[in-house]
Amino acid sequence: MLSKLLHLWKSQGAANRQAKDNIQAVLALPLEEVKRRALNLISDTRRFRTVVGTSSSALAIAKLGPETQDFFRRFDNVSEVNGEFHVAREFVAESSLRPGFLKIGNDFEHSELVVKPVTTESSS
Repeated sequence: MLSKLLHLWKSQGAANRQAKDNIQAVLALPLEEVKRRALNLISDTRRFRTVVGTSSSALAIAKLGPETQDFFRRFDNVSEVNGEFHVAREFVAESSLRPGFLKIGNDFEHSELVVKPVTTESSS
């Protein structure tokens, strides 16, 4: 039993290292390449359902950063076909779990997907 637990911990550690390596590889890519890959992935209708952006109101997404605004101009919502990932323009609101963040969607176990809002300096 103990050897099974040790093997499980070791395999989880390897999976965590692999996930970190994958994240670092993506972070090393140019932004335009990341966008291209993400859009290719999202366009796979076996994995994702998308609703093309139809809302003309920019007010709902005004506090989002430029890349997230661009995403929500393109899509009103994106959801995983056989999963719990779902981001939508209609979800954009103050996070109930992370003060100072904006909720943009849900993921597994209904956890919030959040982003930092863009802050604007007001000039006097």
